[in-house]
Amino acid sequence: MTLKQEFNTWKNGYTEKMIRWVPYYQELIEALYRTLPAGFQPSSILDFGCGNGNGTAFLMPHFPNAQYTLLDASNEMLQACGERFAEKKDTQYVESYFQEADFPANSFDLVIAAFSLHHLKSEEKAEVFKKIYSWLRPGGVLTSSDLHATKRDPAYPQLIIEEWKTFATNQGTPVEEWDNLMDHHAKYDTPDAYPDQLEWLQAVGFKTAKVAWNVRQWGNVLAVK
Repeated sequence: MTLKQEFNTWKNGYTEKMIRWVPYYQELIEALYRTLPAGFQPSSILDFGCGNGNGTAFLMPHFPNAQYTLLDASNEMLQACGERFAEKKDTQYVESYFQEADFPANSFDLVIAAFSLHHLKSEEKAEVFKKIYSWLRPGGVLTSSDLHATKRDPAYPQLIIEEWKTFATNQGTPVEEWDNLMDHHAKYDTPDAYPDQLEWLQAVGFKTAKVAWNVRQWGNVLAVK
């Protein structure tokens, strides 16, 4: 099963699953807005790896007049977003893997990534950061909420997995569901630590790159062009 196919199967009940599976999920979705610079008013927003649109849904009441572009590899997730945001007629939907995505330079004021960038390998993140930088207008912002740790760390199973399993179990995640989640994590997830991501963001030209909110390795990274 490809990553696209797997996310197609997650369409039903996606939000409930994420709340059950991911520590601080709701806080990290809210951080996509709450960590933005004071007075920031984007007119064009890209949801990069939109899933079922939870990030966009949180932003829309705050930026109702912005034009939204939602990108995801899963056609089923994009269909769910189309139904969810049917009243927002100018919303655009793009079916694409991150590595293949392309937009004209200076297209967006804000790019949000909610639990999506960890699907990129380290070298792919650095390349995608270059693309996002070019898509942003001067003063534009990238905000990403995700897991920030590396599997290369020998302590990863203890630092991340054990605490993660305890959380998911306490939220009522069945053993079989947890095992399936860890199978997905092993096959498709390549998270990277804060220092590496900040270094890559600064290397492509972002004038500010920082950890804006976090609880240990679960956090929000903010970068300003």
